Amino acid sequence: MKRIVMAICVCLTVLTLVGSAFAAELWDWHLRGADEGVAAGALPPPGAYFVNDFYWAPSWKLYGNDGHLNLNVAGPGTEAKLAAFVDIPVLVWVPGLNILGASYGAAIAQPFDFASLRVVNANTGSTLASGQQWGAYNTVFDPIILSWDIPYNFHVSAAFQVGFNDGTSSVGESKASATQLYSDKLLSKSGTNAYAWSSNNAYTFTPVIGLSWLYNGWNVSAEFMYTFWTKDNSADIQNGDQFGADYTVTYSWNRWIFGLGAAQENQVYNDKGNVALQSGALSYGKILNSENVNYSMGPIIGYNFGPCSLMFTYNFALKTKNDVGGDWAMLRLVVPLGNPSSWY
Repeated sequence: MKRIVMAICVCLTVLTLVGSAFAAELWDWHLRGADEGVAAGALPPPGAYFVNDFYWAPSWKLYGNDGHLNLNVAGPGTEAKLAAFVDIPVLVWVPGLNILGASYGAAIAQPFDFASLRVVNANTGSTLASGQQWGAYNTVFDPIILSWDIPYNFHVSAAFQVGFNDGTSSVGESKASATQLYSDKLLSKSGTNAYAWSSNNAYTFTPVIGLSWLYNGWNVSAEFMYTFWTKDNSADIQNGDQFGADYTVTYSWNRWIFGLGAAQENQVYNDKGNVALQSGALSYGKILNSENVNYSMGPIIGYNFGPCSLMFTYNFALKTKNDVGGDWAMLRLVVPLGNPSSWY
């Protein structure tokens, strides 16, 4: 079968709004479902590849710990709505080296995002506060990706990715003030602006395991990720570890690819930060009921133009807790760049 080029471990996700019951950092660690449709356990043939994911979340809303819409974002009867576009250019390099019997590869991604956030009256729909901004998310680097071919058409990969604390945002306030701002009902100092920042003020470290069964046009794959966060010292907040997985079942017919994808995201531990005691004093500890949960599923369709290929994925939201959630769509472009040694 034609092997689908792997957009390895693109590590950007959609917004998580900060508050006493929501994840500490503004953004999650992995763009939900971004690796649906890829052969998670296999690397492509030796060479360099350009991958670009265009990700669109048109109408996400904020959900509380009970899985229902949060209607107290900025007071009773208010909710948050988010529209986000994320562009993720990725360079993947497979030099043709073998390490420990595995094919070696590396990748780097520099995502960019635009987000429009509104805090509205849930009853009338009128806007109470809003803001739009664009920026660059934290750079993601995969220094090592290893892929083993094992019997019976199975493939296993292991990777390690690092998310750097180097993002930027078009909003003119510092990350520290923004984090503090969001903990106070998501409103800025003017009381009329609410922004979704473009990056996090922390590093991330993520081991990744990919499994694939590739046979006679079939691609059955699963990618498992576990992310550790460093502390956001500017806001004195520690995000809880997070587990995520992207799943793929596709079939290739001539140049077409059809199938189904699914994604999950589960925060393993509560966030840590300053918690108000009954006395009114602040004490550093667990922020209860702050683990975010997301599940989604939907169709995949792709076409191989030879040598470039396009793949469209649409996911329906199934469940969201302590996070913004909703349907989303993604278009992936894969362009083989050839062997870098032949460029000279």
